[in-house]
Amino acid sequence: MNKNGRDRRVKRSRATVLDAFFTLVLKEPYERITVREIALRAGVSRSTLYEHFGSKDGLLAASLEGPLSMLADTVQAADNTAGIVAVLEHFWANRSIAPGLFAGPMRRHTVGVLVRLIAKRLRSAPPSRRATLVIPVRLAATQLAEVLFAPTAAWTLGQSGCSASRLAAVLRETTQALMQVLHGGGAGR
Repeated sequence: MNKNGRDRRVKRSRATVLDAFFTLVLKEPYERITVREIALRAGVSRSTLYEHFGSKDGLLAASLEGPLSMLADTVQAADNTAGIVAVLEHFWANRSIAPGLFAGPMRRHTVGVLVRLIAKRLRSAPPSRRATLVIPVRLAATQLAEVLFAPTAAWTLGQSGCSASRLAAVLRETTQALMQVLHGGGAGR
């Protein structure tokens, strides 16, 4: 098989597994879902699932990476407010599944994915920028993730209302302000 054929097959397998996982997450709590169940629903072997995702948590991370990447990008200099609006609108449109991702036991997993994405961005900053962080990268990423996630979850769950564009602007501004503090340029200095 040529490289293009293999690439298409790999993409198709990944998409099939992600679809199966998403279908199961809508039906039952994450903790109850097994790798065996996912593989059966996807029509692949468990070894194929492990080859593509490594674990059930890896599969969860891959399924959340797209939308959470936009939130993680708020730590970068480029203004991504329009992208945040799009993600918030996506969350709102799919709010029927929000309790499964934004509250209860799944919240920890979802925030963990966001922490990893933010930490990756902080670590990929130029060395001079990384060196100015006043706390370790993982701790900074955790603080930033919670600052982004808590209002996003509350808004998506309908606990408080405002427009997606207003929330996106506030998330962006808050993250940029916190980035200044985390790089030693905050209030009181």
